[in-house]
Amino acid sequence: MGTATIGPPARGDLLLNLVRADLSARYRTTTLGILWFVLNPLLMMFILIAVFQRMIRLDIPHYPVFVLCAMLPWTFFQMSVSNAATSLPRSSGLVKKVRIPRVFVPLSAILASLVHFLISLAILFVVMALFAVPFTASLLWLPVVVLVETVFLTGISLAACSLNVFYRDVEYLLEPALRAMFYLTPSFYPLSYVPSRWLRWYLLNPMAGIIETFRQTVMLGSLPPFRVFAMSGLISAATLAAGIVIFQRAEPHFDDYL
Repeated sequence: MGTATIGPPARGDLLLNLVRADLSARYRTTTLGILWFVLNPLLMMFILIAVFQRMIRLDIPHYPVFVLCAMLPWTFFQMSVSNAATSLPRSSGLVKKVRIPRVFVPLSAILASLVHFLISLAILFVVMALFAVPFTASLLWLPVVVLVETVFLTGISLAACSLNVFYRDVEYLLEPALRAMFYLTPSFYPLSYVPSRWLRWYLLNPMAGIIETFRQTVMLGSLPPFRVFAMSGLISAATLAAGIVIFQRAEPHFDDYL
């Protein structure tokens, strides 16, 4: 049985259909459906508030908004990488039957997570209003922050997706790796808590600068020091370039392993 070929004019529609299929399939068997993407960061927010504001008593103003400003971009990152990394093995039947750009498969997982993330921003804005956090002009920088994060997670996702085709252990290594990475981001504490002697190494994790920039843009009406976000942007661009190269070199051998 041969493979069907899809021409260039239909490729844009195919990518959109793959995104729709991912969105509909992700929560098909759950009762609350797409609400889980919003509930996950909210539940984590309540846990962190209970631990760090009630028990340890961190003195951080508007702590629920502070935490949510980290949990939303982090959930976007974690969900994108986790789903994209396993996307090709899950879609092996499709990619064997239809000759499509293989990169569309992980990209559709990323774009579906982006849709979830954009929806969840509405919850953030509601919580900001409840805690009287002002909406400032710096929110106009938010698309730039989201773009840099998308660049970074796309690079990671393409690399992880490629490696997972050949070594299925990758998907099992991702969970502890992402958990460790979570604690190396200013998620429930501010960047100022990181000792200055470690800050240079700490910022090699682009999510640290991305989350700090996201938080300051939303909560404080300002931007962090230029070097913080610039370092995240440069590393994100390099990660995307590396991910593309890895995917392109691995793609010709996918059929032997799917």
